[in-house]
Amino acid sequence: MRARKAGLLGLLIACGLLLSGCWDMHDISDRTPIIAMGFDYRTDGTWRAIISDALLAQGGSASYSGNIHYGEGPTLTEAIEDLRTHLARRFYLGSTKIYVLGMGVLQNHSTEVLRMLLQRSEVDQTGFVLCTRGTAQDLLSHPDGAMGLTGVRLLKEFESEPESRDGHIKEPIWKTVWGALDTSDTLRIPIFDNLPQTSVKASGTALITNGQMKTMLDREESVTLRWLLNMYGRNVLPLDPPYEGYELKTSSVRTTTRYDGKTRHISIQSTADMEVYTAPSMKLPAALIQTLSQAAAETMVRRIMALTQKMQSADTDGALWHNTATQAGYFDFDLKKTSVSVTVKVRTAPHFAPSV
Repeated sequence: MRARKAGLLGLLIACGLLLSGCWDMHDISDRTPIIAMGFDYRTDGTWRAIISDALLAQGGSASYSGNIHYGEGPTLTEAIEDLRTHLARRFYLGSTKIYVLGMGVLQNHSTEVLRMLLQRSEVDQTGFVLCTRGTAQDLLSHPDGAMGLTGVRLLKEFESEPESRDGHIKEPIWKTVWGALDTSDTLRIPIFDNLPQTSVKASGTALITNGQMKTMLDREESVTLRWLLNMYGRNVLPLDPPYEGYELKTSSVRTTTRYDGKTRHISIQSTADMEVYTAPSMKLPAALIQTLSQAAAETMVRRIMALTQKMQSADTDGALWHNTATQAGYFDFDLKKTSVSVTVKVRTAPHFAPSV
């Protein structure tokens, strides 16, 4: 009877530990508060793993402080193990929300990093992967004037709605990681670069297929790709002369894509709602609004076709058209051998511009 009670007591204690979330028996104060982690593959064939820890400043300030730590090694695993030796507390990725790929990793070694993130059970799959044209260490070491740490700034960029301003594509780690396991898929990794003085900015999108970077899209090309992927974004659409003085902004873009496997042809139809900004005392004639709508439609067609040609030249399907072909019953989709036609309809409505 006594042994039975002891066993029952042990079971209750174990259940209590599980319910309280303390199953690993590690004090949270023993964990390094990692906000961002970076990876660089250097020209000598070695890896560098970088972390940026973060502590909120005292006294109600919104600024953060922290340190940069790094480890090196001939493999990614050895670089991470070397990093551990430079930390006073336990290496734990559960708090990490931002992962940065340097250019060396981006070109040919992204799959190694993404698979590592998939294999580590503590990785928060709602975090984000991004890249930079330089090194991850330089990006994370760059100071931020408002937040104190670039890692915190990057997190704010992704957790708010910056895509309406910068055009980059926000996808969680789980989607990026699983895409890396599918060799037919194309990963869309946002590019961030340092500003001259402080902080960072989103500057485009890297397209990666089968572990290799195929091409980089600039900001406007990234916005165009968002149209094709039916991703929401309120972006200013620059028009060509003589209409460059009018500021049009997309309020919605809806795109349908059809694939004809017999003729190897993709048909794209987009419908865009736009706002043209005016002053309260300015009345835009209906004919001018119609002209602006036509100019916007022509601009969108030209941008979509230019992006299509760039993806065909790089042999990378950033718009995931192979999924459209597969759903239509065709499994031999080849973007280079596919023709594309685009139709765009734009509806424009006047909108009072906010005061500056």
